[in-house]
Amino acid sequence: MKKLILLLLTSILLVANTCASGSTDSTLLTGSTTTTENTTGETMNITLTIGAKTFAATLSDNATTRALISKFPLTVDMSELNGNEYYAYLDISLPAASKNPRTIHAGDIKLYGANCLVIFYKSFSTSYSYTDLGAISDTAGLLDALKASGGKVTFSLAE
Repeated sequence: MKKLILLLLTSILLVANTCASGSTDSTLLTGSTTTTENTTGETMNITLTIGAKTFAATLSDNATTRALISKFPLTVDMSELNGNEYYAYLDISLPAASKNPRTIHAGDIKLYGANCLVIFYKSFSTSYSYTDLGAISDTAGLLDALKASGGKVTFSLAE
């Protein structure tokens, strides 16, 4: 009985520490999770449109980012969390290769778990693990844009 209660409490704590449930206004996506880190060393340029402001970003070329960009353009409604990030759960599980980066930098774009897309607007130390996707080139005005748009972000390939 004690083991069952301990397992239940552990499960509750794990759920409480993950991203809170979010929604997207994008087309329903389906998929499966695979753990891989197939990086070619190349990068891909993308654009994030947040309200009236556009941000250039660079993604690493790996299995996770290739799966993500196959769904572009992708519009998500992101929610603020912890005073340092905006997140949205996707309706697809992406290939994940989570590592603890030790330090998060403002502008980092990461995947938490296999389906939680995160944009960080502050730099800080972390004990959490993420799959690195890329980074926004210039974060000037990022938080203001996220707030003004209500967290609505469109990811698309750069032209």
